[in-house]
Amino acid sequence: MTDLTINIDDYLGEEEKRQIARDEFRAACAGRSAADFERILSNAAYDLVRKEVDDAFEGDMVATVRANALRVIRELSSFTVFNRPNAWDTESSKGWKYLQEAIEAAKPVMAERVLAIIAEMDGDDLRGRLDGLIGDVIVSKLTAPAGVEA
Repeated sequence: MTDLTINIDDYLGEEEKRQIARDEFRAACAGRSAADFERILSNAAYDLVRKEVDDAFEGDMVATVRANALRVIRELSSFTVFNRPNAWDTESSKGWKYLQEAIEAAKPVMAERVLAIIAEMDGDDLRGRLDGLIGDVIVSKLTAPAGVEA
């Protein structure tokens, strides 16, 4: 990369440099002021709305909120309900925790059912299934690109 050095004194007088500095300072102050104004206005509006909601939150409003919350929960996707922690969420959803508890509680029943299915299989059926699975594994290993595990 080539460095280029320019002496602004060759191109700008002292008054021009002062004027540029003033203009840039004003622009920076105006930008900051606009950002602060929007933030202050948003905070004030939020505070006002929150107070109005709190004042209106009497009587059957609790039942209305509860009913609407239940409706929203029923309409959530399974992804949302059973969301486990990821790069953005620090903890699992309650649905995920309940799902894990239900799976853990159902393990004995699932194990019993798997063993019952295996017990009902005859030897030829079991051999046929295992042959198919083993064949699939061998084919996937043989056809996988070099350096990729199948």
